[in-house]
Amino acid sequence: MSSKFIKNPHQEESIQVYCNRLAKKNNSVLYMLEEYLSKKMLEDKKLAEIRDVILTVSAEITKIPSRFGCGDDNE
Repeated sequence: MSSKFIKNPHQEESIQVYCNRLAKKNNSVLYMLEEYLSKKMLEDKKLAEIRDVILTVSAEITKIPSRFGCGDDNE
């Protein structure tokens, strides 16, 4: 099996698809936090910092395949 695929119990998926899915899950945490707190995270300085970290991590997750050369047929 090529290193560009992640095996999960339901299917094989490319690292790009896997990383995109993780980033979306990470972003969904923002929505859940806002719902739980009943306020927008941008309304509070500390919550805005947490939001920024979560968004930064999501962006970095989506860059993983390109940083490690994953998903290229010539790897």
